[in-house]
Amino acid sequence: MTAVSAETTQGFIRQVAHSFGKACDSYLPAARLQQQVALDALALLPANKQGHLLDLGCGPGWIHPRFVSYCSQFTAADLSAGMLAKAATQQLAPHLTTNYVQADAQQLPLAAQNVDKLFSSLMLQWCAKPAAVFAEIDRVLAPGGRVVLTTLVDGTLAELKQAFARVDKLPHVNRFLPATAVIAAAESVSAINWQFEQRCYPLFYPDVISLARELKALGANQVAGRQSRGLTGKGYWQNLAAAYDSNRTTLGLPASYQVLIISGYKNGN
Repeated sequence: MTAVSAETTQGFIRQVAHSFGKACDSYLPAARLQQQVALDALALLPANKQGHLLDLGCGPGWIHPRFVSYCSQFTAADLSAGMLAKAATQQLAPHLTTNYVQADAQQLPLAAQNVDKLFSSLMLQWCAKPAAVFAEIDRVLAPGGRVVLTTLVDGTLAELKQAFARVDKLPHVNRFLPATAVIAAAESVSAINWQFEQRCYPLFYPDVISLARELKALGANQVAGRQSRGLTGKGYWQNLAAAYDSNRTTLGLPASYQVLIISGYKNGN
């Protein structure tokens, strides 16, 4: 995504892994969006209790107990060792064969054509090279395999971005790729027949501090290109709150998340 410049890719990957690792315990209570999107995505996979399922960017694994209806074997992969350790504590059906792998989605240590179903929710936006992720999906997915993944795209947190822009000109919100760019990256893999759907998931908050705390609890507060600086000054937050408050509705302050839902079927031999 454009939030990750070429010169800072590796450093940003380390920051993301560290940030999500720190959030492994606070993640789930704050993951309203993540749970809703993941359940919507999982419903697009065939629930037939067969095959090997890969959860790419598994996070704390809260959804793994549901995999009993979708596979007989699954592999959980994540960049964060902390998230993998949390996922491994989930109570699973005894017949499920499980494997936990710390890995970058752009270079998976998995055999080719070994996965029958691939699931990935709200992970892709943290990858510098989406096309490399789609190439890996193509490599590990067996002929006839199914894939469902979701990612945040341009327009996400637009209200927060606009409020920050009124306070200073520094980057505070990741610049997510346009949906067209993600679609183009997916379509570079011609062996998979793709379908795309963009949905807006709005969440509401009593104040901007609550939104900021939720992003931190999720480990999603890393912004590529931003230098570390304190943002705790009372005056700064008062100015930001005033700028954001122009968006207030009867439900509270809105935060819009633009989600691209991608599903595909790999052609057989």
